[in-house]
Amino acid sequence: MTENELRKLSRSDLLQMLLNQSKELEALKQKFAAAEAALRDKQIIIDEAGSIAEASLQLNGVFAAAQAACQQYTDNIAHLSQRQEAICAQMESESRKRAERIVAEAQAKSDEMIQNAKVQSQQYWDTVSEKLQAFTREHAELRSLLSMGGRQ
Repeated sequence: MTENELRKLSRSDLLQMLLNQSKELEALKQKFAAAEAALRDKQIIIDEAGSIAEASLQLNGVFAAAQAACQQYTDNIAHLSQRQEAICAQMESESRKRAERIVAEAQAKSDEMIQNAKVQSQQYWDTVSEKLQAFTREHAELRSLLSMGGRQ
């Protein structure tokens, strides 16, 4: 903005511009402070590392630790998987034994029911046979009485 343009502005506009400039200055100060802090952190890291070779060795240690952690994780997963498979196999075995026991019990119950049915049917047949024989005897006597009565 030129000097003439600034003179044409009102006081409120000038105050507003001053406030905006103050906010911008404050933001820049904060960015500068953050940049200085980051620079100090980098300087500390460089001082601690000493050289690129030392930094590389430190990074290799981090990678080795990460590799060891990864290996431990995969070993744990494999172990858990094996344990889970063993548990599943045991549960399957128990389920099969239970199913076999249930089938055997059902077969025994079925055999018992068949045997009871045979005994009951034989008893019923014996009762019916006795009644039929008694009926035929009674009718035979009746027939003989009737046939005797007809002859007399």
